[in-house]
Order: sequence, then structure tokens, then C-alpha cells
Amino acid sequence: MVPGSTALAARIVSRTPMRYRHGADPGEDRPAHVRAASGLVRFDGALVVVQDDAHFLGVVDAATGLTDPIALPPGPGGRRTFDRARGNKADKLDLEAAFALAGDDDDGGLLVAIGSGAPLGPRRSVVTVRRADSGWAAAVHALPRWFDAIAAALLPAGTSLNLEGAAVIGDQLIVANRGGDAGHGGIASPDALVATPLAAWRRLLDDPAAPLPPLAIRRLDAGALDGGALHVTDLASAHGRLWFLATAEATTSFFDDGPVAGSAIGVLAPAGERARWAPVTGADGAVAHDKLEGLAATDDARRWLAVIDPDDPDRPSELVELALDGDWLDDRP
Repeated sequence: MVPGSTALAARIVSRTPMRYRHGADPGEDRPAHVRAASGLVRFDGALVVVQDDAHFLGVVDAATGLTDPIALPPGPGGRRTFDRARGNKADKLDLEAAFALAGDDDDGGLLVAIGSGAPLGPRRSVVTVRRADSGWAAAVHALPRWFDAIAAALLPAGTSLNLEGAAVIGDQLIVANRGGDAGHGGIASPDALVATPLAAWRRLLDDPAAPLPPLAIRRLDAGALDGGALHVTDLASAHGRLWFLATAEATTSFFDDGPVAGSAIGVLAPAGERARWAPVTGADGAVAHDKLEGLAATDDARRWLAVIDPDDPDRPSELVELALDGDWLDDRP
């Protein structure tokens, strides 16, 4: 990748806390707000937020932030929220990315949320969600062979997988590994895009014993923001391009959070050989010290929706609108 372009700009023009429409539900182990938002996707006419520290998806009203929960199967002890204070952070699905597959007359489509693939608990699983007569139907699918294959092809010794983005481009499923996990001798895991034929991946989803689909891996270097290395936190496919978010966070662990210097939004050229990006700023023009983790397109290439993870279980995650300035789709050198 190339350094951020001074001809491009991205700023937050609105922030909306995401809170559950009917408040907390202790019986489902659900707090009153969306926490640890990690992905955002449009699916079947809805805007859906994914969370990494809670076994809930959420259907969000973009105007108000009011959210209707989609409960996922609980973890040990019936828990659906996970954090260090509870001592159960390793038990979560750790859903970090999502994408949608369109349906047809007989199939209403499929939302897929992907675990990080880290070597703890059930994180090498994916969740699928469909519309059902009674609302939403969710299922968990263990796919350790696929995650293991990516880890074997990509990672230096002693580092962990940390998939944090997913998008479909043509007939390919693209997932992004968020690098920076330190291994033996200080060697860190790389940021990378991993391409898998979508049809073969869907066969694996339907039958975990099916042949593993081939993988095509391309490493990325997102550069730095305010002296901190940028690592990919989400992908989105829109306007004929692959877009990404990346965050500069002071951590060398897939497991632990750290202070955030800021985030960036970027776009890859059609052939994928170049990227252009800009830091995300607040209304005052200064870099916003927020961890942007989920990205969803609108009909306007200059307007995007994203979610912020505050890394605080007591604070609601925020839905933000981004306004982009500059010629983002200009692919000239």
C-alpha cells in the first residue's frame, strides 16, 4: 500500500449510540446497549451490527440507533456477554466480520458472521442467519479446517490468526487478517487479504468434511498513523472496489486492547495493486481517536456508515456516518 493521500479526506459527521429498543434482558444475559461492535452489513433490507464480546447480532435503526437483538447460542453457563472482569473472555465466538449473500425466489439470502480464528474457545466458527417465519434463525458452524489452513499458510511461528474483515468480490470471498500479533523473536503476524472461491467455501459450510477450497494470499502494509502501525479492521465491497478500515492501536496481542491513535478508511484499485486511504477525523479536523471496526456502504460513494468499538463494556458502541472528500475512485498513479 501507499501512504495516506493528502488529496483525500474522511470525517465523522454524526455519532449515534446503539441501545436496545427494549433495554436490558438479564434472562438472556443482554445489556441495555450494543457493546464491542465489530462488523456492519446490510442484509435483506436491514442494517445489522456484529459484536465480538456478545453473542448477539443487532438490527439497527440508522436514524435513532435503536437496536433489535438477534440472540445467538449462549456460551458456557448460559452467558452471552464476555469480558475480562467475568473471566470468560476466551469463551466467546469473537465474531469480527460479516458479509451478506443474496437469495433467490426460494431462498431469502444468508448473513454470515466470521469468528476471528484465534486459538481460543470457539473462535474458529462462523454464524449464519436467515429470515424465518418467526423472525430470525441463527446457526453456528465449526470450520476449524478452513481457519487452520489460513493460519498454516500465513502466520509466523507463535502468532495468532485474527480475521477482522470479509467481503464478496465477484466469485471470491475475501477475508482480511489483522496483523500485529507478536510471536517468537518479536516477529509479528502480517496484515493480509485471503481469497477463497465462494462456491467452494459454501460447499464447505454445508459439509465441513468437503474438500478445502484453495487460498490465494496477498500481504498488505497499511502504513502508519501518528506513529502507530495501521492494521485492517474491516472490508466492504461497493462501487466496484474493495474498501477497508484500519486502526492504529497500541497492542501486540490478538487478545488485549490498547490505546488507539486513530483509524483510516481506504480503497483498493480494481486490480488490487494499489491502495489510497485517509485518516478519519472529527468535526474539528483532528484525527479521531476511535477504533472503527465495521463498514457499510450507502448509495453515495462519499457517504459511509461505520461502527466504533469503545473497548469498554459499560459504554454503548456508536454508529457513525462518514463523509468522504476527494476523488476516491480515481485510479491514476
